Amino acid sequence: MHSSFLLLLVLSMSASAGTINVRRGLACLVNAPGSPRFLRRALAIRSYTPVLRLSSQACCLNSSDNEEPSPSNAYGDYRSQCLLPSITLAVRTLNWDAARNMSFRECVRLYGLSQSIGLFALLVQSFLPWRIREIRCLIQSLVHYCGNAGEELFELAPMLVSKLGGSMTLLQVYAAVIRTFVESSMFEDALLTYIEAKKVGVELRLCNFLLKCLVKENQIMYARSLFDDMKSSGASLNVYSYSVLMSMYTHGERLCLEEAFELLREMEMNGVRPNAATYGTYLYGLCRSTQITSAWDFLQDLIQRGCPCNTYCFNAVIHGFCREGQVQKAIEVFNGMKKCGFLPDVHSYSILVDGLCKQGELLKGYDMLDEMARNGISPNHVSYSSLLHGLCKTGNVELALGIFKKLEDQGFKHDQIMYSIIFHGCCQHLDLDIVSDLWDDMIHHNFVTDVYDYTNLIYALCRHRYLIKALEVFELMLEKGVTPNIVTCTIIVDSFSKEGLIGEAFLFLDKVHQSLGIAPNLFTYKVIIKGLCKINKTDDVWEIFADMIKRGYVPDAILYSIIIDGFAKALELQEAFRLYHKMLDEGVKPTIYTYNSLLNGLCRDDGLPGFRKLMRDMIGEELVLDKILCTSIIACYCRRSNMKAAMEMYKKMESSGLSPDAFVYTCLISGFSKVRAMDGALLMMEEMEKRNIEPTVVTYTALIIGYLKIGDENQAIKTFISMRQAGIVPDDKLSCILGVGNDGGDSDYYSQKAKDVT
Repeated sequence: MHSSFLLLLVLSMSASAGTINVRRGLACLVNAPGSPRFLRRALAIRSYTPVLRLSSQACCLNSSDNEEPSPSNAYGDYRSQCLLPSITLAVRTLNWDAARNMSFRECVRLYGLSQSIGLFALLVQSFLPWRIREIRCLIQSLVHYCGNAGEELFELAPMLVSKLGGSMTLLQVYAAVIRTFVESSMFEDALLTYIEAKKVGVELRLCNFLLKCLVKENQIMYARSLFDDMKSSGASLNVYSYSVLMSMYTHGERLCLEEAFELLREMEMNGVRPNAATYGTYLYGLCRSTQITSAWDFLQDLIQRGCPCNTYCFNAVIHGFCREGQVQKAIEVFNGMKKCGFLPDVHSYSILVDGLCKQGELLKGYDMLDEMARNGISPNHVSYSSLLHGLCKTGNVELALGIFKKLEDQGFKHDQIMYSIIFHGCCQHLDLDIVSDLWDDMIHHNFVTDVYDYTNLIYALCRHRYLIKALEVFELMLEKGVTPNIVTCTIIVDSFSKEGLIGEAFLFLDKVHQSLGIAPNLFTYKVIIKGLCKINKTDDVWEIFADMIKRGYVPDAILYSIIIDGFAKALELQEAFRLYHKMLDEGVKPTIYTYNSLLNGLCRDDGLPGFRKLMRDMIGEELVLDKILCTSIIACYCRRSNMKAAMEMYKKMESSGLSPDAFVYTCLISGFSKVRAMDGALLMMEEMEKRNIEPTVVTYTALIIGYLKIGDENQAIKTFISMRQAGIVPDDKLSCILGVGNDGGDSDYYSQKAKDVT
């Protein structure tokens, strides 16, 4: 595996090899026995010729420490006034500000290479042993002077060490050099430095450091090759080495679980005992690949065998189950962790709180927070954010706001995420005073309001029909340098549309498109078309529809349904069905909302043949009936006086677990009254009473009219009296029929009439 992998790497690099001149000394270095072939190839294919300053400074290398190039007088004045005093100040006072801008390149230009090495060695010694970061910066300047890993750098490094008089070892200098190359994403140079360091006996610590850096930067091929070279060099790899590579297999963009498992087996074969971190990393990989059950089984096996485990191992599995929506299994793992003697930490609880809240189990999530407090674990921002987000998502914004304020009163410092969550919820549901107060709080706490916050504020203003204020906030947003997105613009367009200002909506869209480059998306088109349908401008719909298609947007079932509903309500059924058939031709599956709109249109237009065909289409689609569709069908049948079909749908509705409401019963009572089947109407009225559904004035009116149609005035009067006793005032229609005022002023007459009848 090792040789074939390196061969593959070499072949992948060979395409860009070209003909590059490599210095003789460097060629000797990379062709030295034991050097990994991938490093030889990596150096040979450099797309640039290394800068060779060392050979041009050969006289300086051979000169004594006291020799300097002979500069001009003016140049000497500059040198004495600028760089040397700064070095002196830095050495004497350990003032890093004085040494921060020291450039090794500039120092060489002024004093020559040999003396510059001495000066920098003096600076390094001054900041030893505690100022590690400063020392790295100084060595970094030396690396930048050389440009890359090569002969020049590998000659300067020992020179620096010799000047340090044992204060730093050559390996420590190489470690700093490797770090510099890694931070600059010069991974080939880092690896070449590693090969050079091997000549003086590279330490495992340095190998592990480089391996970790390569893994962190997702340099998979280099990391694998380095790991193999470490093994072939006879290094005694420790558990940290294996754990670092394990993290690459489980945390990288591409999961390699087979390799991760083989790594565990290799550890056992080589006598390297995996620790809890190693197992936790492997468990994380299993969960990330949705093999959560396997992860739980693996963890239980570890516990039975007495292998090292920690809370992180359990947290990985808990998080895996929660992410898959299996919160109860996550709780089982959580309880198993406690039984095994592992105390849950703040992450354990936070993961569960988040999982429970996402499942709508808000009370259990709150109880979990309470358990945390009882166990002396303070919930963090993540824990509270999950609860607040869950409450806001389910519409319990007032409760979320209460908890938010209570935490603040207790001294808890909210972060910007928590403010954004609660602000979003308040903008969606609560009044503008609360929204304004929260906005002021965010500004007061110096939180940087972003496009998400501004969009929420604009939505709140539009929801309360303050369109002008929303536009003012939009302008403020631009003044603050916050660029709106298409969601922000669509909310304003929707507000224009709801006010019937379609022309203004188009002007706004044109303005943001020209000035900000924001083009409408599919959702924007839905808003515009819905607005056109609302004000019965269906003639303009096709033009907008064509523009949308021209921009490359593919209409979905929701958009088709919006347009069909607009045509159906305008009784333009020919256009509605034209679009319906286009929808089918395009392979877009109609929704219940689509059929509901068409059925309502057919009912209002008395299109019985089309109604029956549409019902057959629905049955063919095997659509699951919902309450709205059942109600529409019952209303259509009742309007057509087809009470048999209406009752069949009523029974089907009940058998599907859908509860009829007052409107359904009113339709049925009206239908039975229309065909003078008052027994059926009375039965429906009794069903309403059994289900504790209160009849409306329309329900009573339909029943009274039915009794009057069959000439049963006495029963009509009784029904009227019952209605008045229920506290329902007759509307204009019923008042006109019965000859009473809306206040029921003549009800005494009808009450006496009812007594006479009885």
